[in-house]
Amino acid sequence: MAVCKRPACGLGTIDEQGFCTACDREPLPPDAEPVAAPPKPAATGVEQVRPDPWYGLTLVDDLPMPDTARTEEQSPQTGSGPLSEEHRFCANPGCGRPVGRGQDGRAGRIAGYCSHCGTLFDFNRVVGLVIAGRYEVRRLVGQGSYGAAYLAHDRNLETEVVVKQLRTSLARSDRERDALVGLRHDAIVRILGYEEEHGRSYLVLEYVPGAALSTRRGDRLQTLLAHGLRLLQALDYLHGRGLLHCDVKPLNIIRFHEAGPAGPLDRVRLIDFGAVRSVTDRSPMAEYTERYAPLRGDAEYTDGPTPGFDLYGLGMTLKEASRAHLEDPSAPGVRSLALLLERATHVNGPTWRFTSARQFGEQLSGVIRQVVATPPIGRRVARSSALFGPLNESLHGGIGAARPLGHWIGATVGPGGAAPGREHGSPDGVRLTLPPSFAAPGPREIAAALPMPLGDADDRALTADVVGHLAACRRLLRAADTEAAGQVLRGVPLPDGHWLRDWYEALLALTRPEADVPGAESHFTRVRGALPGELIPQLALGLCAEWAGDHPVAEAHYATAFATTPALGAAGFGLARMVWRTGGAEQAVRIVGELSQEIRFERVARVAAFRLSVARLGPGADPDETTGVRALLDQLDGDDAERAALTAELATAEFQVTGDRLALSEAIRALARHSVTEREFVALVDLANRLRPEPRWPWSVRRTRGATHPNRRSRSRS
Repeated sequence: MAVCKRPACGLGTIDEQGFCTACDREPLPPDAEPVAAPPKPAATGVEQVRPDPWYGLTLVDDLPMPDTARTEEQSPQTGSGPLSEEHRFCANPGCGRPVGRGQDGRAGRIAGYCSHCGTLFDFNRVVGLVIAGRYEVRRLVGQGSYGAAYLAHDRNLETEVVVKQLRTSLARSDRERDALVGLRHDAIVRILGYEEEHGRSYLVLEYVPGAALSTRRGDRLQTLLAHGLRLLQALDYLHGRGLLHCDVKPLNIIRFHEAGPAGPLDRVRLIDFGAVRSVTDRSPMAEYTERYAPLRGDAEYTDGPTPGFDLYGLGMTLKEASRAHLEDPSAPGVRSLALLLERATHVNGPTWRFTSARQFGEQLSGVIRQVVATPPIGRRVARSSALFGPLNESLHGGIGAARPLGHWIGATVGPGGAAPGREHGSPDGVRLTLPPSFAAPGPREIAAALPMPLGDADDRALTADVVGHLAACRRLLRAADTEAAGQVLRGVPLPDGHWLRDWYEALLALTRPEADVPGAESHFTRVRGALPGELIPQLALGLCAEWAGDHPVAEAHYATAFATTPALGAAGFGLARMVWRTGGAEQAVRIVGELSQEIRFERVARVAAFRLSVARLGPGADPDETTGVRALLDQLDGDDAERAALTAELATAEFQVTGDRLALSEAIRALARHSVTEREFVALVDLANRLRPEPRWPWSVRRTRGATHPNRRSRSRS
């Protein structure tokens, strides 16, 4: 079986209908050079969905941190209250026994003397404590269920470190130590050493002079989301080594600044690996923070934790960090962010949530892309979708092509002045009525143009059986066999709520003989909820809304997609249609003018710019405006038939301005020469004749008694 040779694919085979089973496109010509299949990714780590799901980081400016953020970072960090009893030990290096412990339900003394050696202790203040004869404690940084952490001065290295005193078992201490020793990532805290003293274990970690992750005054949404991407990179690195953090929350994420070429850079680092465990560990989950973990009874507990446990915690963390921004759903990208966090923290179980950090990162990058695309940043990037093939159709709805002959054949001529809409009136009271210049693409046209989904290497639900069923469904949809396609789709073994089922159900609803556009819109809405960083579902929702006549909703979807990337031509043409309907003629011309900068849509966009400019010419317009519009026509290269149709359209506009019926009649007569049938030719010539003005003779003839032609001699009747 032939292999697809397209550079963007190279994975699928050509089926019996002549389409690639992977990218769903026709094969390249036989003389094209074959493309070798891309190498498989390394066996370690999570397999890539796309080469770079973290591309959102490149869209965020590395601006200096606000002064308020630096002040917060440099403010003292102390644990709340005195040191917990389980961390109270004698400071005497030769003793080290427990002190200040409660008995018989009574709390232990915070200050006093060791009953064994008499050394003074005061656990309201930890200054002066020396650990392992090397680390001089400066202050308590924090304490929790996994131990107490101190900021200390390392006498040997002359630097500040964090010394974490572990209260857990020695086996658990070894597990955290061993996990950190092997980790080297910019967003993960680094271990510097390990100490044991008097039966107690201490981890020596790098000191990151920051504060727990939180929102600060002046924080931009894209900055907070970029922190989410950096943490996803860290989790992807961790999961790729078979480890789970199991306690991702704001308190375990330090936000700090590091030096950069243009000033301090805002960064984050994941800390506290006290709950770390292997992905193969099926023991019950006992160490986690309930607020940032799935609900009890979730499969993450009953079947054992997966990387999704950490991703849920990060979703809750981002929801908390971006709470203030989520209060304004009209802001760019905020609705998509809300959908993203809703999926990341879905209560229905792991199959409804993200299963890998790369999946999460791809969608989060897409949300960042939407946030930064609009002014004042205005950073727009053309990037191939990770989950959908290319959309090659412009779906211009007729605006990017000359009027078909049928529009002229069905035109009517009657009395009346100028009127809006489809009627073109002249100053002398003659009206030409034509069908609308453009219309929303039809349901079947939409279904045929929308790209088919690509494979997702991180989706465990995409088994060979599922892929085979979906490929069969694609072939039946192309053949318009909706009944058979529906039967195949019902048999696809996909879990509940999977977006792929909704995508194919939507295409099926559009392809049926009686198209169910509201049903398709409902399915596309669920796809958008699952993939908020993708633009194709938003485009599909815009097309459905336009067909249903819900123009404000359609305009909103088109505007988001086109603002993010002008390369999505169907969104640009759709937006131009919506703007034109609301009277924004000049803006519609600017939109298609921007599309003309895209090579794929240059020709269609230039035709659309001409037609929209022609439509702007109405009664009372300056006749000089037609000169500029005619220049647009002269710049178009096309066949004679298309040029004749566009010339007739321009003549129609000039007819409204100047009342020149003769020029319009001649333009339609020239168009008739390109008709296919005799009936069409006769109809167009008849239309031209009806528009032709009555002849005006250079003299007048008066038939009165005794009047003679001036060139005739009068004759006597006598």
